[in-house]
Amino acid sequence: KEMLLERGNSVFDRAKAETPEEAQEIMRNALLSDVFLMSTNSMTEDGELFNIDGRGNRLAALIYGPKEVFIVLGTNKIVKNLDEAYKRVRHTVAPMNAKRLGSKTPCAVTGHCSECKGPNSICCHMLTTRNSFIPGRIKIFIINEELGF
Repeated sequence: KEMLLERGNSVFDRAKAETPEEAQEIMRNALLSDVFLMSTNSMTEDGELFNIDGRGNRLAALIYGPKEVFIVLGTNKIVKNLDEAYKRVRHTVAPMNAKRLGSKTPCAVTGHCSECKGPNSICCHMLTTRNSFIPGRIKIFIINEELGF
């Protein structure tokens, strides 16, 4: 089934990969795309983004590579400051993502962050983004409803 985004565009969707190697190649290709579409784990009221990632492909694209980055987020991801962003991501988002991904981490089982650093951790990379060096490269779209976690 064709997605609307696929009409007239090359779409790099790792979910369509049949092997881990193919998924890796798709993620690498996405780094050179014109537009990278993503969400964020959390955004402060001042507009700072805080994200955690396992492989780092999403954060690499946010930092550098694609010509433009479109970030779509719901109001549930907006927090007061970076301390609240960290708490939200580590203690709510990461355990839910670990469970969704079938990770073999303590938080996937308990629902609570245990600050693990094991080989299956999805919290390998933590990134705070204050702004973009290239003006206008990152565009944030806030949807006035709760989206994701």
